[in-house]
Amino acid sequence: MPEIILRANTPTELRGGLAELDIDVPARSEGRTNHHAERYCIAHLLATLPIERLSFPLTLIHSDKPDFVLAMAGGEVGIEHTEAVPENVARADFLRAKQGLGPDVYFTPRATPGEPRKTAAQLRDEIEADAPGCGWGGDSPEREWAAAMAHYVKEKIPKATANGFVRYRTNWLIVYDNWPLPAVNYTRAASHLAPILMDLGAFTVFDAIFVHGDSQMCEFRGAPIIHALVKPGAAPHLPPAPSEGRPL
Repeated sequence: MPEIILRANTPTELRGGLAELDIDVPARSEGRTNHHAERYCIAHLLATLPIERLSFPLTLIHSDKPDFVLAMAGGEVGIEHTEAVPENVARADFLRAKQGLGPDVYFTPRATPGEPRKTAAQLRDEIEADAPGCGWGGDSPEREWAAAMAHYVKEKIPKATANGFVRYRTNWLIVYDNWPLPAVNYTRAASHLAPILMDLGAFTVFDAIFVHGDSQMCEFRGAPIIHALVKPGAAPHLPPAPSEGRPL
């Protein structure tokens, strides 16, 4: 059932409304659902976008197929959401927290998009072993990031064009980036992802694609744009304080 999340007649009302939204995301072991991540991402997207990209009055509706509808004076935008996270890594995080497995600080796991599902026993063995695995060299983190984000965009393309999915004059996709990697140069990574998205025909389905990271929002609709992530309710165009984190 569609749910109105907020209404705003001005940018000031929008900031106030975003600040009041419940966007807490529980740990995977504490009842986290897609609903939590969706709200977290849409609030950060609206806080981060330059205000001239929006028009007022504005109404944000939580729906299904797509996940959100942003109704503005300038027209409606359908916004779909997906999370880029390896299933095995997500399940391992659940086991670590729920069963207290492994060390508190551990090596970043390496994952491949679409890799086979591991058994719980395999995951427990890997958690306890905490093997360092192969390191990352050169621009491999950026290339792996681009491949992973493209994988989740590609998965959404047929779903966003299937019967029952409502299309609007403008359609966006938010990819919530929880892919395990060491430090990534997002300018370089975005330059790898942009041509892949073009080859996939992603922009015939989505007018803009946003990748929501821990301190940036990467936008693709032509030349990539790297926005500094803004906390909902904060003054626009200001990045979050260093202590601000995000749920993984």
